Amino acid sequence: MKWISDFIDFILPRHCAVCGEVLSRGEQEICLNCLLALPLIDDAHCAEIEKLFWGIVPVERVASYFYYRKGSPYINLLHRLKYKNRPQIGVLLAKNAATELLPKGFFDGVELIIPLPLSKKKERSRGYNQCDYIAEGISQVTGIPIGRGCVARTKANETQTHKNREERWKNVEGIFTVFNPDAVRGKHVLLIDDVLTTGATIADCARALVAVGCRVTIFTLAYSSNTI
Repeated sequence: MKWISDFIDFILPRHCAVCGEVLSRGEQEICLNCLLALPLIDDAHCAEIEKLFWGIVPVERVASYFYYRKGSPYINLLHRLKYKNRPQIGVLLAKNAATELLPKGFFDGVELIIPLPLSKKKERSRGYNQCDYIAEGISQVTGIPIGRGCVARTKANETQTHKNREERWKNVEGIFTVFNPDAVRGKHVLLIDDVLTTGATIADCARALVAVGCRVTIFTLAYSSNTI
């Protein structure tokens, strides 16, 4: 009931994940002002991002929703999503992104959504895989089913943090395995990640899927670069 939710908000006010201001009734995770000011990536820049994969792995389409830049308050969104037990941020942003991309035909032909898997150690430590929640938001808007467990990280690798571009690509070579390839062979899959930086990790997963006969489209919530 409305009075109960209002009372809870009064006792335990909810705060915007970006600016920290108290959320109004009806606002979820992010205040309206911050949501309207989200640094979105337009179609032309998505086309530039797609070039990261040229000559590395064949992909159908690539899209990222917003820019993830050093010093931006919007970094808080990904930080809370990944490390502060706020997975619903992923659902909310993914639903918004899917609502924008759907009429543009971005999801045309896609038959299965595959969240990029975490290592077992990292998922146990965090308690969840943030990409599962991003996939859930996309699925709620598009109706495309999620294929959890289709791909797994079967080789341990060091963290990508503080590695340069070349080191990142070498660090993730061959770390993904597709289980039951017959179940996904010939399908057009949407591969989901939270942040795209060099593209090394998601490209290695895409290669594993392409190798068993999948067509791959890539979506990430954010793109981390100051170059575009």
